[in-house]
Amino acid sequence: MNLKKVDYIFFVLIIIITIISIDLLLNISHRKAIENISKYETFQNLGIGLLITFWVCLIGNILPVPTPYTFVVCFSSQPFLKINLSVPLLVGFVASLGCLVGELGGYFLGRGTSKLISEERTENLAKYQQYIINHPKLAPFLIYFFGLTPLNDDLITIPLGLIKYDVKKTIFWVFLGKFCLMLIFAYNVLKICTLIGGESWIISIASLYIIVVFVYLMLKINLIDLIKKVSKKEIENDEFRNH
Repeated sequence: MNLKKVDYIFFVLIIIITIISIDLLLNISHRKAIENISKYETFQNLGIGLLITFWVCLIGNILPVPTPYTFVVCFSSQPFLKINLSVPLLVGFVASLGCLVGELGGYFLGRGTSKLISEERTENLAKYQQYIINHPKLAPFLIYFFGLTPLNDDLITIPLGLIKYDVKKTIFWVFLGKFCLMLIFAYNVLKICTLIGGESWIISIASLYIIVVFVYLMLKINLIDLIKKVSKKEIENDEFRNH
């Protein structure tokens, strides 16, 4: 993604969240509407909750920009968390399937043709592609890492498709990364669900700001360049110790 476009999207998202914050500050009814969403009748029905979860996660992973789709996992699992611990596991599994279907779109886009990829992304994708070619053993770790974070998975799935990386391995590691991420939200690890649609609308809005800023910073940082710098520093340190 072109850095200028990233800056533009970040600016727009901050404005939107700020407008929402002002609206919630002025309207009590709107504040109540976003609090305790998991208690809404829709999410009290497991079947409907699972269906909504699957499609929200699928769409969230198809979109070319990071989206906070994980909120739906909290809403679907919270009503059942204290009743049956196997239900959040099911919610996490279904959510992961939705994520997988969405993410594989990026893989097959790369596998099918590179002509469909915009020029502004080619240079960045090429760095990941070349790094995977040079370090094939690190590919599973990179796939899993991207799946476990709010980073844009297209940065890794498209290059994998371009080099015709094994589709079964791609599916396995994408799913495993997403499954672990979904379980964190499904089981409300470290009370993470209270930050997105919990009891306090202030905490929810604050967490949105933090998520957007975090994702923005991660997109601005070139992961491959960072890995190379760390690796180079470790090699230099090893050489220094040997001397």
